[in-house]
Amino acid sequence: MLHYTLLYIFVLAIEILNAELQKQVLANHEDLLSQATWVEKLEGVLSIMQSHVQSLLSAVERLRGKIIDPFNRIETQTIVLARLHETSDLLRRVARMQHLSKRLYSQMTNNVQGPDIIKAANSLHELEQLMIDTDLNGLDVIADDQQAVKAHRTTVQRIATHTLSQGLQTIDRTKVSTAVQVFQNLGIVNGAVDNVIDSALLEIEKIATESLDVTLAPNQDLGKRAAPGRAAIPSLGSSGNLRTRIWENLERLFQDTLYTHCLQIELLQRILLEHHTKGLDELSQKFWDKVNSLLSKVLIERAQGSSFVKQALEGEYPKFLRIFLDLSKRLKERSQSIGIYNINHNVLFPFENAYLSRSVSRLLDPVHTMFSGEGLPTPDEIDSLIRTVTNELSVSLVDDGLSTVVARNVGKAVRLFCLKCEQGLLVSGEASQVIDSPTTVQQTNVSLANLLYYLSNQISRVIANLYGLPSEGSAVISVALKEIDVLTNNMLAPLLASINDAIESIILTMHDDAEFRDPSSPIGKEINCSLYMRELQGFILRSVNTFLIPYKNQAVVAECCKSVASRCIQLFVRHAVLLRPLTDFGRAKLIVDFNQIEVAVAPLCRGGQLGSSEQQQYRTLRALKALLPLSPDEIVEKVLEGERECGIPHSLVLLYLFSRAPPELVSPHQSASWSVSRLSQWMDKNPNERDRLTFCSGPLERYQLTIRQQNLPSFHPLFPLMKKLANLNEQ
Repeated sequence: MLHYTLLYIFVLAIEILNAELQKQVLANHEDLLSQATWVEKLEGVLSIMQSHVQSLLSAVERLRGKIIDPFNRIETQTIVLARLHETSDLLRRVARMQHLSKRLYSQMTNNVQGPDIIKAANSLHELEQLMIDTDLNGLDVIADDQQAVKAHRTTVQRIATHTLSQGLQTIDRTKVSTAVQVFQNLGIVNGAVDNVIDSALLEIEKIATESLDVTLAPNQDLGKRAAPGRAAIPSLGSSGNLRTRIWENLERLFQDTLYTHCLQIELLQRILLEHHTKGLDELSQKFWDKVNSLLSKVLIERAQGSSFVKQALEGEYPKFLRIFLDLSKRLKERSQSIGIYNINHNVLFPFENAYLSRSVSRLLDPVHTMFSGEGLPTPDEIDSLIRTVTNELSVSLVDDGLSTVVARNVGKAVRLFCLKCEQGLLVSGEASQVIDSPTTVQQTNVSLANLLYYLSNQISRVIANLYGLPSEGSAVISVALKEIDVLTNNMLAPLLASINDAIESIILTMHDDAEFRDPSSPIGKEINCSLYMRELQGFILRSVNTFLIPYKNQAVVAECCKSVASRCIQLFVRHAVLLRPLTDFGRAKLIVDFNQIEVAVAPLCRGGQLGSSEQQQYRTLRALKALLPLSPDEIVEKVLEGERECGIPHSLVLLYLFSRAPPELVSPHQSASWSVSRLSQWMDKNPNERDRLTFCSGPLERYQLTIRQQNLPSFHPLFPLMKKLANLNEQ
């Protein structure tokens, strides 16, 4: 049923299509007729064009016949001409080769003085170019010539090699230049240079190995050629003779063999540069680098193979370094390029490190030994260490770098000595007492300090007399020696602290002296220094003579004493202005004490001038002594008008004016309920002048408040003067 339906639909569609076509034909029949007419005309045009194409093809065929035949004839003639040209060129080359062969033969045989190898090399070079550019194999006419060229080339190359060898051995520029020119013409100059270098390195390696071979028989022949370093080393006999022979061989190896070969290579490089040879401008540097690498290998191998050689090179490394340095110096003197022959320390490092390890052991072991017993080291033991230091430094003078390293080792020995002395230092209470005679502990500390001073003096003398020691090495040792002074200073510190404490205790007793505040003492009475001042003078003199003079390092002692003197003056001035009340007789007595304090500190100031801080304290002492006889008005006026010339801290002047103030104007420490000792401690911790003036202003403000509260008519005349000084803090 479905098929019938589809068939019906198809038939219906065809009928619709026919109907549509008829409709279109009826509507456009005029256009369709016009198109049919043009189709007929197009067929006529195509027919005409076909006839024209046929005519064109016939013409092309005729033209082709006229061109191809001449072309084929020309092509054949061109091939014949090319072959004739090649044959002609080959004949010319053969003729040229035969001519050059005859000329080469003449150059090799007809010269009375021998073959002219430069001209022969030129001919060989041209012949080889001819044979390279053209394939001449299989030509019987030149077969003999080719064989002759090969033979002559071998001969010329052999003669040039021999000439180069002779020229280098005799340093003959002419022969070397001739050989180089020949090798350049032959095109093998690079290979010839490589052969020269390889031959030189082989000879150096052989001689170096034989020089350090301690197993050779006494009568063994080391070669027919009398080359440097080829001396036989007997395997029997004393080690001293054997060691001497090794150093003689090394001396010849470096000063003869290596020196000669380096000069030869340098001559060869100059000749090559003259001939404008490229790529060989650093020949000497490359050869020197190879020599250093070769020496490093041979030395390490021989040292590993023989303990005797190892001991010789390590134990006497400075001698080996001197030989190397002498070679480098000689080569630099002959060479125009100073930087070429620098020493490669890779050759020396293994032996240098071993030597320095032994050197530091030789320097440190005596220090450990001298402190290993129960007693202190003796001067003889220190002298032994000094001899070791002198020997180590003297041997190292062959090179600044080695001397500097050895100097560092000397510095280590000095520091170890300081450490041992510091460990032996006794720090108990007996070490710092200054009341009785020196104790055993103090004597031991003095002995340690004197040993340090003796060591420092001896080493300083060695450095001064050791000419050639580099400045860097001297500086290294000097820095280490300064540590001795630092340690001595630390040894003296507890003792000086005790002396300072005792001085302060003595000065504090001035506040217990009734004569300063006794109004009944007559002014005209003869005034002597106070008892505390006599005690202070005696104590300082005894301390210096008993406890400080035994130290031989008086330079350090003098520096330390300067600080003690400064502290003594500072405390005296401080407590002098704190005396209260102070009568006119007490003021006169205090002036005498101001004169005597200089006598008291004189033993501490021997041997040099005071430092800047000590001089400041001394100026304050003198300036304050000049103010004591003056009235308060004059004192304040002098301080305010001549502030710079006065040189006295305003706080000290203000404290001194409190001594003349009425009882109701209490001193600053009394206002704070402090003792004089505590005030002194506070002033040590607060050196700032502004803080001190602020502290002194408190009692003034309280006094002013009290006067106002009591409605008193006026202040004490001293109050405005003191207020002026205190107000400087606010400016």
